[in-house]
Amino acid sequence: MSFRNKKAGIMALIPALSIMLSGCSEGGNSSVEETDKTTIDTTSAIESTISDEDIQESLDNGIIIDEVSKELYKTDYNANPISASIFCADPTAVEYEGRLYVYGTNDHQQYEQDTKNDYDQIKSLVVFSTDDMVNWVYHGRIETGVIAPWIINSWAPSIASRVEEDGKTHFYLYFSNNGTGVGVITATNPLGPWSDPLGKPFITAGMEGLENCPSPFDPGVCIDENGVGWLSFGGGSPADGGIVHTNIPKVVKLGEDMLSFDSEFVSIDAPYFFEASELNYIDGTYYYTYCTDWQARDGWDIEGKPKPPQCSMAYMTTKTPLEADSWEYRGAYFYNAGENAEGQSGMKWANNHTHFMEYEGTNYIFHHTQLLDEAMDLGGGFRSLMVEYLPMDKATGEIPITAASRKGVKQIKLLDPYKENSGATAFTSAGIGYTEPIAEGVVAAKSNSAGSYIYVRGVDFQYGIKSFTANVKGKGRIEIRLDDVNSDAVAFVEFDNQDYENVISQSVNDFEGRNHNVYIVFSGEEISLLNWKFEKGDTERPEEAIDNTDVKYEPLIITGQAENPGPSPTTTIDMTGNKDYSVQSSSFDKESDVINLGFINQDKDATFKVLVKSLGLETDEGIVEIPVNVTLDPTSGSDNGLANGWGGAEIGTIVYGDEKTGLVAAETEIDWVGYRFALIIEGEEVPYTSITYNISVTGLILE
Repeated sequence: MSFRNKKAGIMALIPALSIMLSGCSEGGNSSVEETDKTTIDTTSAIESTISDEDIQESLDNGIIIDEVSKELYKTDYNANPISASIFCADPTAVEYEGRLYVYGTNDHQQYEQDTKNDYDQIKSLVVFSTDDMVNWVYHGRIETGVIAPWIINSWAPSIASRVEEDGKTHFYLYFSNNGTGVGVITATNPLGPWSDPLGKPFITAGMEGLENCPSPFDPGVCIDENGVGWLSFGGGSPADGGIVHTNIPKVVKLGEDMLSFDSEFVSIDAPYFFEASELNYIDGTYYYTYCTDWQARDGWDIEGKPKPPQCSMAYMTTKTPLEADSWEYRGAYFYNAGENAEGQSGMKWANNHTHFMEYEGTNYIFHHTQLLDEAMDLGGGFRSLMVEYLPMDKATGEIPITAASRKGVKQIKLLDPYKENSGATAFTSAGIGYTEPIAEGVVAAKSNSAGSYIYVRGVDFQYGIKSFTANVKGKGRIEIRLDDVNSDAVAFVEFDNQDYENVISQSVNDFEGRNHNVYIVFSGEEISLLNWKFEKGDTERPEEAIDNTDVKYEPLIITGQAENPGPSPTTTIDMTGNKDYSVQSSSFDKESDVINLGFINQDKDATFKVLVKSLGLETDEGIVEIPVNVTLDPTSGSDNGLANGWGGAEIGTIVYGDEKTGLVAAETEIDWVGYRFALIIEGEEVPYTSITYNISVTGLILE
């Protein structure tokens, strides 16, 4: 299958979105769906509201849902990325009325229109929100191209809010206008409606004071304890390169209106600077963060501080932003996604962009990777938002370096099933897309196939359930299953509605316990779920710990290496017990030289062993299986990998398999290894483009 055809197949599962939080189409006409039977509270920043009128009883036609979607690209064990279906990047965040709102570059708009992410189609931003850090509501798109039609593109937003004289909270959302400058839009609600107060860019290339700032983009805004706004920005490298101190990034004091300047642009001497400027104000200190460049770390001249890893995130601090010499380089605080403290992480190497956020007393770091792109086997460079813990010592300003993870962060509160929950709420999902906007910041989840489902993590059924109500449009059945997507339904609704209707089912099955994970399973395609809720039962149940819904597992990362051109094969297995697993790696070009068949991540405390029974090599004619029978030991630095091109095999010898079908040591033009792995079948070399690892795990102890 060609790249474009493979993408087209996935696009059938995630339909093109035309979601406009401004409520306008490109031509200026309303794109909000007509909803005769639904009352929407557009002032709510969390959910739409179900009317108590016209609630219809569920049908009961005995529809059977015998299979569930396999299109699960974010596992139900890992909190990252935050969305299972929307590509987005360059995060920023703001808290409002106890809820956390996260905004990002809309890579999904590029994905809908192209096979590669060169960012040129992006003229919108995306919005998610949460109050428990693992279940996220997708609120749709902010159509910056409609709100501010003068823009070239809209990337890398940064947001701040402040209560103004009118008593309202005002939100100031700055964004990159391509690489040429910065724009700003404003609102009095985190979901809009948004307006363009200037009618033109806020910052442009060539402004006085920006002579050495080739790309004045990637804004980072903060407001200090005195209500004063500050903005950092800048990107790019000198034409001649190889310079440690470029002084390219800038910081400026904003005017009282947040839409003007109250100082000159001041340069920040950020070593090995590249892009991703961001600014935080934390307990009297200004934190400037940025992505370092890819150049070799020659010429390092800051005593007492180690040089940052290539393309890592680094930070600086000051108490006086407009005094250039006051900015102190503090070090790298976040590895490139491709590495961690142990070495290779198994994720793809790429530039990053981070945002610090304290929420409910915990410090978090938002960032992006290409996890979904890899899971979907796209290779298009489409990014996904992630969240980790930020181990910051506010007293000293020290931030030890940490790394991206699939596991992410823990749930901080249980979800209330007795309130109206948005249908676009999910920990993860399979085969789910979203409708066009129904109201400001309100979209519905939409099934793309029979067996599509939404997974909501950690739901507190304190009083059990008496009934289940869903606000739905379409024809079919929605089932509620607990803890296992293949379990029997505890509640369901059946319906046949051309418009959104509140459908209630009094038929529910009893279940034990209080805290559960909820699967919302759809019987067919084109079913839209706007919101849902349960009615309380009569008896309160004993309290349970929030972590009783956690799924115990151990991640196993297998990383190979392909060159000329690559990319390298990687995969992750979520091990839930001692058993057999089979998982396919990411794809590489058929012209690539495979020089390492795969190492597992080293863990000195591991109890388990991994028997690689065979490798499945993907060819144009299908999967070719090669027996291996090698046991890998993650506690060992040397015995945790399969054969590699440093292994000393003679050219022409069989490494795995036999003379009829085997992996053979073959010549390579790569001069720093001895050989590559060629697949030979009946004397002929056959190209292959991915590796399936068929393994058996023993000795695994899950804590």
